[in-house]
Amino acid sequence: MTATRERVIETFQEEHRQTRDKCLELSDAIEAGDLDRAEGLVREIDAAAGPHFQYEEDALYPALIPFFGEEKVKELVAEHDEAIEAAETLAELTGQDSLSEAEKQEALRALPNIMVHVSDCDGLTVYLEKADDAVFEDIAQSMDEASEQGLTLTEYDRTVRPTPEEIVA
Repeated sequence: MTATRERVIETFQEEHRQTRDKCLELSDAIEAGDLDRAEGLVREIDAAAGPHFQYEEDALYPALIPFFGEEKVKELVAEHDEAIEAAETLAELTGQDSLSEAEKQEALRALPNIMVHVSDCDGLTVYLEKADDAVFEDIAQSMDEASEQGLTLTEYDRTVRPTPEEIVA
């Protein structure tokens, strides 16, 4: 395994583990009514997910088209849409001074839309491993560029995010 291939896979999986852990912590904070902690975790997820979603849509998802086809890749992008909407809902709710029971339940219902991305997307590694080295070079370059840009998830969505058609082109 080349160093670039190894770095891409390890980074990809580690980012999913970190998001998983932050989501579980966020669930606990919401349940406990600790909105300061919850709001901080939402900000951390937003900051980490921006570059992650950016390189996924820029380089990783197009690399999966030979395995799954354009329609499945568009479905993966739609999962991103759901995760972004969930992150926005969570930011709005945890930014309040307090949550009603209904708002707490709304936040807890939104959270799985981020968590399902973690589990579904991480499984793509099994297929990605079969891609050639040039694909890994492209993904690594996109990872580095997205990290350097440092857009949060919401900034990415509002500014430079391509359409599903652009992703599969």
